[in-house]
Amino acid sequence: MKYRTGTLYNQKHAVLFKLSTSQTCPLCPQVDSALHILSGCQHTQIRNMITERHNIACRIILKAIRKTGPLGSCIVSMDIGSNERMTMQNLQVPETAESGLVPKWLFPPRFSDKDRFTSSRPDFVLVTPIAAKTQNLQTNVGGWALRSGRGQLTGSTSAAPPATSRATNPRQHRPKDINKTRRDIHLVEIKYCDDTRPQNQLNAAKEQHKDLCNILQGASVTLHIILLGVGCGRHHH
Repeated sequence: MKYRTGTLYNQKHAVLFKLSTSQTCPLCPQVDSALHILSGCQHTQIRNMITERHNIACRIILKAIRKTGPLGSCIVSMDIGSNERMTMQNLQVPETAESGLVPKWLFPPRFSDKDRFTSSRPDFVLVTPIAAKTQNLQTNVGGWALRSGRGQLTGSTSAAPPATSRATNPRQHRPKDINKTRRDIHLVEIKYCDDTRPQNQLNAAKEQHKDLCNILQGASVTLHIILLGVGCGRHHH
């Protein structure tokens, strides 16, 4: 509540109240602010707390994905914390999720392991079969409409249901066995952002995975960005 009302004490307030001459965070060399306290401080302990908050949100979203049934078996990688932390939230690693790395079989045959290890890691990667006649899959995630294709994102906020033409039961297909011409690849990236200015984190997520969207081998590659406001608890925009 202090963050949302602008009363969360920080070094900017200290300078304003003439209690300090420096706006630098007392724990790291960056400029202090309410947003910095909740999501930007680089002190090791604070950074770990911020990372774990992100991973807890990811695991809550994973629970929601797995409750849908078929989509739970379509997750091929996830980078959301250790197995031990997963267990603490009563979650098991899906059998199809090989590791936190995007699996090798989604890359071109001659793509080196070194480059794969250093490529971006979305929070989740899902692979589902796509019907031959599917055109312009449109999915609404967190109020942003994302179109299939090479990570293209539009600014539409339409709440219309997604128009899809998919195979009826993804459980019948192991993601790895789907031919690359029929792979519908979904990258999911979850980020915390300034509640009133989400655009910076939105752009950062697009830039972070731009190269990966262009490299992966599939009929469609879609980047889904879920933005969580730092002052909104678990609610997203």
